[in-house]
Amino acid sequence: MEDICRLPSRMILVLRGNNLKLLIMENSRDKSLRDLIVVNNLGGLLFWRTEEHVLSTGYLPLWGVSVCRYPASGKPILYIPELEPRDRLPEGVEIKTFPWGIIDCADPWEVLFNTIKEDIFKRGIDHLPLGYVPHFGQTAPPLMSGEGAPLPLDFLKRIQAIPVKGLRDVTGPMLELYMVKQPHEIEAIALSNKIAGIGIKAFYHHLEPGISEAEVASVVEAAVQNQMGKNGVEYAKAWPLIMSGPNTAYGGTFNRTTGKKLVSGELVMIEMAICVNGYWADITRTGTTGNVQPELLAIYEIVKEAQQMAIAAVKPEITGGELDQIARNYIDKKGYGDYYNHALGHHVGFRYHDPGPGLSPQSDLRLKEGMVLTIEPGIYGEELGGGCRIEDNVLVTASGHEILSDFSRALNPLSRDSF
Repeated sequence: MEDICRLPSRMILVLRGNNLKLLIMENSRDKSLRDLIVVNNLGGLLFWRTEEHVLSTGYLPLWGVSVCRYPASGKPILYIPELEPRDRLPEGVEIKTFPWGIIDCADPWEVLFNTIKEDIFKRGIDHLPLGYVPHFGQTAPPLMSGEGAPLPLDFLKRIQAIPVKGLRDVTGPMLELYMVKQPHEIEAIALSNKIAGIGIKAFYHHLEPGISEAEVASVVEAAVQNQMGKNGVEYAKAWPLIMSGPNTAYGGTFNRTTGKKLVSGELVMIEMAICVNGYWADITRTGTTGNVQPELLAIYEIVKEAQQMAIAAVKPEITGGELDQIARNYIDKKGYGDYYNHALGHHVGFRYHDPGPGLSPQSDLRLKEGMVLTIEPGIYGEELGGGCRIEDNVLVTASGHEILSDFSRALNPLSRDSF
């Protein structure tokens, strides 16, 4: 086993708009994790999902097989495969390696799990259970996003056998931590949105008849990835989905890019997930390739107004259901209620779609300061000739809200330089 210790860093420079500021990274996230451990009488927490690493230590794994043991006191221990790059490991944690991917090791997982057991025994916490989240639905991909994390089929069973006193499900309290972001996480999500704006600008600049949906998507993806190495961006990847003309009619059901070529006078919609340094944004814009039929223009204006009304109402204590109804009632009043077939939004930041109750008609979620939510009403229909959605990422503040994705929502290509 290789041991590496790193000293903590507590300050980062953040560029918001034209303002460069120094942000002190207080230990609020660390405190919330350790409080969870103490309140639930645990020996610590076990994390292995990408978003769990990002939340707990700010670490974005490459292979997706690392495990973190977060203790009640002392440094978190990060168990990484020997093949993991060393240049972007988090500071303030203890690093240990295990021989995953090494050709002469028959069972690297046995080495890993035995090492964790030994560490628990040495720390004198073997009489306490460890907290974990058994299931959280979909998870964020590691840097090797071309495939899922290559964990063994019996990974969960074997990790459950590590502590003598077993594991305890802490899904509920962890969900609370996912939903309310800390200041340094908000700054990181804001950076993701800033880079998303560069991708959206590329989208607008390529809405020309004759270009294919796939070509537009490739330009957007390149514009985002080209930001790596600039302004604090170590990693940036976008998943742009482009739908044009009649394809936009299905935007409320699914989103996908095809080889269809754009033609003059149609709507073009981009649904884009973007990850920057491990933090996510989720953006939708709708543009055109020229003058569209009057009803589609009217639909766009209705969606835009519905979104603005909902965003204006975002503040602490309002419920998700109340926000949803603001947008839904307006769209229904305009005669298009039957064409709005999804919820108003969801949590975002640690994943493309963070866990937690969203902004649906039945949601009794009360918004809290620090939540980051999407606001994304839409209208879609084959008989309408297409569809439209506008989506922004909105931070709940003490006094109301802040739009993190506050860049152009232009429809007409003539306005596409208005960023």
